[in-house]
Amino acid sequence: MTKSTSRATFDRLLAAVHVQHALVRPDGTHNELPSALATLLFLGRTPEQLQTVNNSLASGLVPWTPSPRAVHDDEDKTRLLGDIRFQRAFMSYFSLENGNFGGDTRALAIHHIFSGNYSGSEPLLYGLFSGVGRPLSLLADGIELQATILVMESLTLSAVHWMERFGDLLTAPETPEPSTNYLSPEDILGRAGHDGRFSGVMKTGPGFHGVSYVFTHPGAQAAIMEYMQYLDTRDVMLLVQQISALSVLLLSATHKPKQPAFDLYLARLPTCVYSTRVLLTTWVVDQEQQLLLVRSLWLLVVLTYVTQLRPIIDGKLMVSEELACENATWEGVFGEPENGAGSAGAGGEIGDVDLLRALRSLRELSRVYEGVHGKLYLHAAWKMRKQWAGWTGRGTDREAVLNIRL
Repeated sequence: MTKSTSRATFDRLLAAVHVQHALVRPDGTHNELPSALATLLFLGRTPEQLQTVNNSLASGLVPWTPSPRAVHDDEDKTRLLGDIRFQRAFMSYFSLENGNFGGDTRALAIHHIFSGNYSGSEPLLYGLFSGVGRPLSLLADGIELQATILVMESLTLSAVHWMERFGDLLTAPETPEPSTNYLSPEDILGRAGHDGRFSGVMKTGPGFHGVSYVFTHPGAQAAIMEYMQYLDTRDVMLLVQQISALSVLLLSATHKPKQPAFDLYLARLPTCVYSTRVLLTTWVVDQEQQLLLVRSLWLLVVLTYVTQLRPIIDGKLMVSEELACENATWEGVFGEPENGAGSAGAGGEIGDVDLLRALRSLRELSRVYEGVHGKLYLHAAWKMRKQWAGWTGRGTDREAVLNIRL
């Protein structure tokens, strides 16, 4: 009964926030409520907890602002990509488009993410990975929950935050003699970590909000295109598996020894991996589109690693005497609160949305890859449960610092 009533509460609250509140505030911050509600529903929270979270987060939201004009067709859409003033118009356009597709939300999403109906159309794929995959995770949530509203919001954010430079890097032609000496994702980042072409690129410190510095730096662009070519894409599902393990190390094994710290943007990468896998195993069946999707995921990983100042990855940090002697379980990870990190537990307070999302993604990836990666995901989640005390990586004063090479 609780599960069905929680779903009914979720649907009611999601519909209300969808109608009343904009996805992006004037200052560029986002409406986190749809993602928070979906995460809590995935974690089996009660209707009362969903309502409590809704009441807490809704107070900081802003109403929709009318767009300067409507978006009428694919040509209009392409011309206005990346313009935040048109978020309301994009939302209306995709909602009407869903009707034109006969309610086939999958066909609608695939059409706009990968193609268009006239020669000058640009794919929304270049915006799907914006904000370290914020639209991507909304799309995966929409697929898993069969929630059309979340799909419309994902397409809208992909349009509003469309990244032309991301598309340029993704589709850049290979060198005349592309390398056949493929490297593993971890080895590629190992090279990137020592690559002087990235030195001094992030002029204002860490934070994915500064990715434009990478996009406009010729040396950084050349390096990233090179690291795209080192990737072996002959088996996309194997590649996602490899990137999955790497995302866990980026989340939990990049801090200084004995100084646990968790980077907000690196922590979103496991969710991006899981969301990509959801798309690959449900909606995206065309092999060329699958390849584009996974290459986009890899490009996002490289970009995020660079914006977060290329921390040293040390797998030994995954195991400590304190954590090794404890009986880690998924029930314990999502159990009652014990400290700051424990706010992810089952109490009435939501805790941190990004923390909850990261823990849930680790659990889902563990269900898929435990046979290959063992307890990697559980150890990472347990470490976060015990040691998380806030986020770093945003470039704010006095925040903890990862293990950055000098």
